[in-house]
Amino acid sequence: MADLITLTLLRHGITKANQDKRYLGWTDVPLVPEEMERLSAAQGFGEQFDLCITSDLLRSCQTAGLLCPKLERIEIKEFREMHFGAWEMKTYEDLKRNVGYRSWIDAPESTVPPGGESFQEMQQRINAGFQQLRQEVCRRQSKNILLVAHGGVIRYLLMKLSEEEKSFFNWKVSHDAGVRLTWKIDDWKEARKCNSLQEVLLTAKGNG
Repeated sequence: MADLITLTLLRHGITKANQDKRYLGWTDVPLVPEEMERLSAAQGFGEQFDLCITSDLLRSCQTAGLLCPKLERIEIKEFREMHFGAWEMKTYEDLKRNVGYRSWIDAPESTVPPGGESFQEMQQRINAGFQQLRQEVCRRQSKNILLVAHGGVIRYLLMKLSEEEKSFFNWKVSHDAGVRLTWKIDDWKEARKCNSLQEVLLTAKGNG
């Protein structure tokens, strides 16, 4: 493994807003208690990493802290979820008669939520965050990195870093498993796409 670098992308644990199927972007809410218990039981998963990076939102920080209690955690705010503006914490049922919302559902890459951010703005922000991640990996000579972030962030990074040709919404991102991307070190240094990816289950043994 010395000539390889791995980056595991993991979605934060479940919140009440997730359970209620609300649009949860920059609103800062905690994990539900039962999710904190589940993640605490899966600490073995975090023992494989030498660097833990997370968005600065509470749900990501709590997830990272429960999985990697012995690691220093670096917060990068650019890895926040999309800002849904006026649609934050609303459900489909709340919004389905809203003409602007229907336009966004039909063409999310060309419509912007009121007071929120566009897909292009989110992508630029995540790209900046990923450059910070690369700098931390270089500075610390890390080889096995965990990034705890959000569904939209992970979907975009998979589009950006994987050879697989999938659209943003065709990447499935769950709360129960991460995706591990692997590079040869030279490919990582040259900022090429990853050499392979695999699903990694979030289990108590952390054996994926």
